[in-house]
Amino acid sequence: MSAPLKLVLIGDGRMGRRLRELAPAHGFEVMLQLGEADNQQGEALTAERLAGADAAIDFTHPDAAVTHIRRTLALGIPLVVGTTGWLTESTRPEIEKLVAEKSGKLLYGSNFSLGVQLFMKLAAEAGRQLGQAAGFDTSVHEVHHTGKADAPSGTAITLARQFLTSAGKPASAYTYGVPERGQPDTETLRVSAQRLGGVFGDHSLRINSAWDDIELTHRARNRDGFAVGALKAAAWLCRQEQAGFYLIEDVVAQVLGHSEENHP
Repeated sequence: MSAPLKLVLIGDGRMGRRLRELAPAHGFEVMLQLGEADNQQGEALTAERLAGADAAIDFTHPDAAVTHIRRTLALGIPLVVGTTGWLTESTRPEIEKLVAEKSGKLLYGSNFSLGVQLFMKLAAEAGRQLGQAAGFDTSVHEVHHTGKADAPSGTAITLARQFLTSAGKPASAYTYGVPERGQPDTETLRVSAQRLGGVFGDHSLRINSAWDDIELTHRARNRDGFAVGALKAAAWLCRQEQAGFYLIEDVVAQVLGHSEENHP
């Protein structure tokens, strides 16, 4: 039996705590967990404190994620980022350049639930089949707990982009918010968000016409799906010999293809 991989957890919120609890069952030993108070401006991400780490996972805040990415890549530690809201048209080129310069390994996912990744594939197929059909109006709606920092969720944006790309439309052809009145623009996919109680995460893709209402929905029952997916992704990233900036939706089949001792 191989020795467990040494894991650093950046973030000690609800996801961070669940990752710590589940890590041993997925081949990891948590050597260090850093909360916000311990890691102001990424100051705790030093060579001394992260010495011997095989991988790190970040579930923190969009305002802090880029700093964490810079510091972790500089130390040569493979990093899985589950924090959403930080990847923009301005930050992406910088991070891709940094990954290349440092020969680093970075895997980002707006949602590490493997069920959500299947949901994304179904949404992409819906885009291929109905995205160009006349008379259909498409929208995405998401609901999360009141503590979520960003809106709309990264998953909702990814869902919209997956549908649009598969439909042969620009991935940016979506807008946040639903007009209160007036005729909807059927060429633009509308994304809306709601914050409610302790909802783990609900996402719906709705395709509507005068005659039909088609709805694909994913509802998370707990945080375990996200945590297990992130741990599987970290194990996969550790095995990669090639440096790169990976997206979970592009490599999910490879992540699932490794049995990882068939842990659920």
